[in-house]
Amino acid sequence: MRVLLDELAGIQETVMIYPSSGGRPKVRRMLTETTPTQDRLAEIFGLARWAPRT
Repeated sequence: MRVLLDELAGIQETVMIYPSSGGRPKVRRMLTETTPTQDRLAEIFGLARWAPRT
């Protein structure tokens, strides 16, 4: 169980905010690099529906 939770905890999201010339800043969300194990766990648990689109 601990290994499973550690692997899932390693799937992280980064949010980058860029200034914009017209009001609201531009935001880019992306996942950090993942291992094949993390990719498989994301598939098993259907995490894609919560992940940012790239």
